[in-house]
Amino acid sequence: MKEFRFPKNRQLSASWVILLSLAFAIYGLSGISATAIASNLSEATVNLSHPSITMPPSDSQPTDKIIQEILERQANAWETANSDQIIADFAEDGLFIIPGATFRGKLQIKETAESYFAQFTGTKVTIKRIIAQGNEGAVEWSWSEKNKKTGEESQAEDAIIFELEGGQIKYWREYIDKQS
Repeated sequence: MKEFRFPKNRQLSASWVILLSLAFAIYGLSGISATAIASNLSEATVNLSHPSITMPPSDSQPTDKIIQEILERQANAWETANSDQIIADFAEDGLFIIPGATFRGKLQIKETAESYFAQFTGTKVTIKRIIAQGNEGAVEWSWSEKNKKTGEESQAEDAIIFELEGGQIKYWREYIDKQS
């Protein structure tokens, strides 16, 4: 098998570097939970309303169910332009990070969401995959929207790393691959 090499004098775009880093991060997270998944593979469930795979519930605390509910609420809140529903899942000092910006606390997160809703409409979020381990995880979803001013439609593939504390989002970091 021939070894792959990047052409000389070519640099990777920032998008590719982020995408490759994210792929390795998600792969690493999936490896962490591989033992749990493998031991309970026959009990794994597929949610057909959102084509996502979740780990079977544990005997101690069904954190995967809590995580799935939070992620579905977040997707719905963005689709319905409901900033109150978005911040309801965040801890008071929750951190919301998107490429180029960081927002801390419910007020900043709400203001950011409302600013987005003022500019875009027709947001559609499709959850593709959820990876969860304890109170941490990752979600991969696709996102589409329409710019109110220009009418331009855009799509993005989005991967999010998150952490919960007390059933609320403490950390939410998005890695977005935008497409026109």
